[in-house]
Amino acid sequence: MSMSERKGICVARMAGLIVACSAVGTAAGEANYQPYVVGERAAGMGGAVAATADGMDACFYNPAGLGNETRDSISVNGALYGIQSYEMEDSAFPGEDMEVTSFATIPTGLSAVKKLKDGTVAAFSVFVPSRSSAREIQAFPERQHYYNYSQDEQMLYLGPSLGRVVGERLTLGASVFGVYQTASEFQNLYWGDYSYTYTANYKYSVIGVVGVLGAQVRIADEWQAGLVFTTPSATLSGEGKIQLSEVLGDSDSADAGAVYYDDLDADNGLPAQLRVGLAWRRPDVGSVGFDATHHFSSRYEWMSGTQNGEPVCIRQEREAVTDLQLGGEYVFRKRYPLRAGAFTSFSSAPDLEADGDSLLSQIDLYGVTASIGSVGENVVINLGLSYVWGEGDALGTRFNEDEELESFVSRTRESGLYAFASTAYRF
Repeated sequence: MSMSERKGICVARMAGLIVACSAVGTAAGEANYQPYVVGERAAGMGGAVAATADGMDACFYNPAGLGNETRDSISVNGALYGIQSYEMEDSAFPGEDMEVTSFATIPTGLSAVKKLKDGTVAAFSVFVPSRSSAREIQAFPERQHYYNYSQDEQMLYLGPSLGRVVGERLTLGASVFGVYQTASEFQNLYWGDYSYTYTANYKYSVIGVVGVLGAQVRIADEWQAGLVFTTPSATLSGEGKIQLSEVLGDSDSADAGAVYYDDLDADNGLPAQLRVGLAWRRPDVGSVGFDATHHFSSRYEWMSGTQNGEPVCIRQEREAVTDLQLGGEYVFRKRYPLRAGAFTSFSSAPDLEADGDSLLSQIDLYGVTASIGSVGENVVINLGLSYVWGEGDALGTRFNEDEELESFVSRTRESGLYAFASTAYRF
């Protein structure tokens, strides 16, 4: 086999294997849009606040909610602390399951809200809606099989928001967020009994911008509706690097090959989003909310460019998915809000087939949340827990009838348990 032929095989594998491996330890990777819930009230109510969002929550979920603010405030949703775990059956070799467990510390957001003279309410916020990190070493000495894996990913939203009351029952709002996403991954495989090693490594960063338009409507004295549209991301700049190599040391068929690409253009392909919500709320008593969030489909060039005069293009695809959020709260003694909620985070990865074009793991996630808070004259505090779990499909490896290795659709499981805290000071 010539070096050019081997490079062609490497490029084909790179387009699938590197993307597929990114699901390990990354809360199902970028195919799931809500691996956890950010915000204050929203964090305890499963994110079901499109119709009632205010303060920090309004900036992220529906900026129209800022129009109802009567006081300036500074809010900090301190951090999520938790354990993330990922298990995949027959991940690289029959009988060798991948298990990755990591401790996560995620600073999820802060916001400053200011009333302006003309009745408009302005805010500036920073959110971390996605972050994961994992390190793992696994060994199967009986076959001399060894695996090393490391991964980091983070997405940051920051920007201004405006909200304003425009009628007796209607408020409107808008946010513009700069989006910064960075990710890197390293995977190394060594099979002593096959005299084979394989290494894959990628790194990329993307800077973009998204816009958010929102409305809240009071349809009855204690009933409200919310509508929010988020634009697809517009990439301003992106840079990526990919390295892939393999060595076969068998004396009868020894061979080696490597591919290295740098200065590639990168994109994260965030799709448009439409959120609708309906809620009942009675001040100082409680509320119940239900949201449905539709993420549109997206097809984009994850990394592309030219290397040594040859074009390089790796495409990714996201399918349309609709997530649901449900939550409620009861305000005990008009001061202590008790909240609970549930949400989904369905995978936008295409259906997985052993001989298909997409190799990205497909895991549907489900989450529950609960929190307790204290509302004082100036200080608001919330403490809570969130549990996320799910099962799905991933590509594994097995022996066929001829005792040759082949890919097949295996099972994978994922879970995460988080503790969170938030506080706000109102002037």
